[in-house]
Order: sequence, then structure tokens, then C-alpha cells
Amino acid sequence: MTWRDHDTAASHFIASSDEPGLRLHIRAHGDDPARAPVLFVHGATYASRLYDIPHPGASWLKATAEAGFAAYALDIRGYGLSHSPVFETAGKPYARASKAIRDIDDAVAWICARHAVESTRLIGGSWGSITTALYTSTIGAARVERLVLYAPIFAEVNAGWLTILADPNDPARVDPRHGAARLVTEAATRERWDAEMPDGANWRDEAVFQALVQASLADDPHSAHHNPPAFRAPNGTFLDLWEAFNGRRLYDPKDVNCPTLLIRGGADPTSTRTDALRLFDGLGSADRQYVEIANGAHFASAEKRAHRVFRAVNAFLT
Repeated sequence: MTWRDHDTAASHFIASSDEPGLRLHIRAHGDDPARAPVLFVHGATYASRLYDIPHPGASWLKATAEAGFAAYALDIRGYGLSHSPVFETAGKPYARASKAIRDIDDAVAWICARHAVESTRLIGGSWGSITTALYTSTIGAARVERLVLYAPIFAEVNAGWLTILADPNDPARVDPRHGAARLVTEAATRERWDAEMPDGANWRDEAVFQALVQASLADDPHSAHHNPPAFRAPNGTFLDLWEAFNGRRLYDPKDVNCPTLLIRGGADPTSTRTDALRLFDGLGSADRQYVEIANGAHFASAEKRAHRVFRAVNAFLT
């Protein structure tokens, strides 16, 4: 069997209210309108595929559906199957958080209408923790019942990431050569993931890794035009991460007032404990929780202890 045999999610496409010609893709498992809905929002590189890896036991979306929810995952504009005509001709970093929250709002509105509810549960990972918290603290405050921030990034100086993002000729500014998007290969994914784990850690399953990479390549119609094959990831995230990793927050956490769970891999060097706890202490919600998964890194939800992430989040959602 190949990853395609396990790629069983339903797909929904909705019109963007913000960008002409953009159709937003929403991946779903268990999307019975009678069920309580949950919406996942991805991070800076991998789209909704990260939450629905087509390999047995690796899909967070399926685990959420098996817990009784209608589980949805949004592809932000330019990511996954949310193909954008504007993205195709853009010359500057595309899809910043300020635009991503418009996509989240469209998805939430569609989900609420489909399920005849006023609000939904929302999960954002990595850069998606920024976009979902920004949404919840501003235009989406009335529409988020519960919020989960997975591998949260808030506002802490991160020297490693600043080295990646900075102009090599002027470390005080973001690299102006970042265009609309970057190319992501299997090798680049492996290198990034390895860098997120301690030396010698055996936390990743190769079959799960391959399913994620190959499915993501398949979602980009241009991936086979590159040697080696590569999919595109919008670079607007880089501008947001530049601010966050310079210690400048993109939203005010005291305006997040719904029940909130922060969950991260204990060894994650991108979503650090100090940054996450600073965010935790600043949240406006009196109902908040903080969970660490030992022996897990930035991609803990796709590693061998992913079931611990799924179990903790399902308990909070319930």
C-alpha cells in the first residue's frame, strides 16, 4: 500500500472573501454536521497535510474525528490546495498573518454555518499559533469556543532563527531577497526536522516522514518541474517570524479570553519553554493549561509520541 491508499479525507473548497479568485481548501474527517467542529490551522511550511499524514495512526485529524468531533484543517492561501492566482505572480513575501486571519475567518464562518453553531474549537500550530491567537484576540473573539496553541511561538529572541532570516550583509534586518515563496524538498525537510531534535534522537518514523513529504509534493502541481521535486511555501511567514524571534509580539495575549491549552514538545528549540510560559502567563483567560510532551520536538505531533499529543488535546477539547 502507498500513502494514497490512506489519503481518505474529504475536501471542501470555499470562496475567499478577501482575495478575488482564491478558493480556500479545507480538509476534513468525520465532518457530520451534527458533530461539534474543530478547525486546525498549520504553520509556516507544511499545509494541512501535517495534520492529516496519510499513514496508519499518524493523522491528527482522524484521531480527532475518532474522539467524536468533526475535524477540519485549513490550507492558508498559497499553501496546499488553496491555489491562488495572486500568489502565482507575487514578487514579495505572500500570506502574512494579517491575511491569514481573513482565511481563518472565512473557514470558521463556513464551518459555523454548516454546523449551525455560533463558535468552534480552534487549533493552531507553530506559525499557526500566531495566526489563530491573533484571530482569537481580534476579529474572531466571539467565534472561538476553545483554543489550542501547539508548538506556540510568541515573542522571544531566537538567535538560531534570526541567523536564518536575517540579511547576511545587515543582521539587523530581514533578508530582502525573500521572494513570494521558497522551495521545500525532501532533503530540506529532513535537515530541518533533524535540527529540531537532539543529537541521536530516534523520534521519527521514516514511513510517516515519507508519507508527509510525498503527499505535500503531490499537492503542488509545479513540484515535478523542479529537480529535485519541491513544493512552494509562501514567505509571508518569514516576516511574522522575524518579528516574533526579535521579541516583538504580533498580538496581545490578554485579549485571548477563551479556555486555552498550550502544548509543545519538551525539546523543541523553536517553541521554547520560556517563550511558551511567558505567553501562558500573559493570556487573558483564567481557564488555561500548559502541557509538555517529553522526548518530543517541534514536530511532536508527527513523531513517535504523537498519540500523547492527540490524547491531551482531545481531553481539553472535550
